[in-house]
Amino acid sequence: MNKLLHLLFIDLKLLSKTKVFYLKLILFPCVLILILGYMFGNSNSKLSTFEVAYYSEDEAVSQNSIALSLGETLKSDVLDSKALKELFSLKTVTSYSEGENLIKNKKAAAFIYVPKNFTKAYLDNTKTDIILLADNTKQIDKGIVKNILDRFNQNIETIRIEENEVEKNLPSTSKMSPMELQNLISKIQSTDSYSDDITKISTNKNTKPIDVMQYESIAMVVMFSILTAFELAHNIVDDKLKNTQFRIKSTPTQDIQYALGKILGIVLAVTVQMSIVMLISHFVFRVTFGNPLHILLITVAYGFTIGTIVFCAGIAAKDQMSISSFASVILYGFSFLGGSFISADSLPSNFQSLQKLIPNGKAINCYLKICEGQGISDIYLDLIALIGIGIIFLLISLVLYRERRRINNANLNVNKKSIKAAV
Repeated sequence: MNKLLHLLFIDLKLLSKTKVFYLKLILFPCVLILILGYMFGNSNSKLSTFEVAYYSEDEAVSQNSIALSLGETLKSDVLDSKALKELFSLKTVTSYSEGENLIKNKKAAAFIYVPKNFTKAYLDNTKTDIILLADNTKQIDKGIVKNILDRFNQNIETIRIEENEVEKNLPSTSKMSPMELQNLISKIQSTDSYSDDITKISTNKNTKPIDVMQYESIAMVVMFSILTAFELAHNIVDDKLKNTQFRIKSTPTQDIQYALGKILGIVLAVTVQMSIVMLISHFVFRVTFGNPLHILLITVAYGFTIGTIVFCAGIAAKDQMSISSFASVILYGFSFLGGSFISADSLPSNFQSLQKLIPNGKAINCYLKICEGQGISDIYLDLIALIGIGIIFLLISLVLYRERRRINNANLNVNKKSIKAAV
C-alpha cells in the first residue's frame, strides 16, 4: 500500500507542474457546463404549445347495442383532454389535404389522420394504422404526438387482448351483457391477479423525471473524463520513452503496483472533475443528482474502468503520436455511442443496445437511474460489469507490460554481448 501511495504521489507531483492539465481537468468542463446551463437552464420551466391538426373518417360501429367509434374516443377522451391542452391546441380539419397543407406550410407541427373503418378493423382484428404527418424540423413536438398515439394504440390493443382472454375462459353456456363484460375487464385492470397469458407492466411511481441539464451535465463530464484519462496516459508513454519504467522495474516494485498506481491517479482525477462539475451544476443551476454516495460509487467504478483502458492503451502505444491516435478513436467513438453527443433514447435501436454495453454508456445509465430516485439495487449489475471490464483490461495491460519488459531485457543482453565482443 505504501508503494502504491508513493507512486500516486509522484504522479500528482509531476502533474502539478503541468498547467494545461488543470485547464483540461477543471476549466474546460466547467466553462462548457456554464454555457449549457445558460442555454438549457430554463428550458424545462414551460413548454411552448404547438398546433396539431386532426381529421377522422372513422365510422361508428354498433356492437351489442353500443355504438363504438375509436376515432371519436381518440379525439374527445385523449387529444382534447385537459392535460394535453397544456402541450398543444387541437384543430379539427375537414379533409386530409387540408391537414397535409398545414404541415407543408408549417402552420401545424403534426397532423393526425384516422382512416375509414378504423373501429371496424379493430373489432375484426385486422391491420390498420393511424397516420401521422409531422414537420421534421420540430422533432420534439413530433415525438410528443407520436408517443401519445403509440400509447393509445397499446391501450386499445391491451383491451382487445383482455376481452379475448375473458371470453376464452368463460363457459360456452355463460351469457354476459356488454356492461358486465366491461366491469369484469375493469376489475382485471385494477388488480394484481393477472392470468399467465396477460403481460403485466409495472412502473416505479416514485421515479423522478430527468431534465435537460441533468442529462447534459452527466453526459459532458463523462466525455471529458475520457479526455482527462488520456492526458494522464501521456505520462505512461513518457515513462517508457525516458526509461523510467526500466528504472522502476529494477526496484522491488511489482508490476501490479505500478499499474494500480497509475490507474488510481486516473480514478482520482475523474472523481475530482466529476465532483466539481456536479457541484457547479447544483449551486448555479439547482440541478440535483440524487444520493451523493451512490454518485461517488459510480464515479469510482467508471474511473477504474476508463483508467484500465487508458493504461492498456499507454502500454501498447509506442510514442506520443500513437497515444493521441488511440485517444481520438476512443473519445469520439465512445462519446457518440455512449450518449454524450446524442441522448441514448434518440440513438437507433441497434446503437441503443451497444450503448448499454460500453463503459461510458453504462456509467451514464447508472447516473440517470440515481437521478430518477433509484438505488444501488437497480444498478449493481452495471457496476459489477464496469469493474469486470476494468479487470479484463488490467490483466491485458499486465501481459503487455511483462512482454515489453522481456523484449527490453533481451535487447539489453544483446547490447551487453556486443560490448564484450568489441572489447
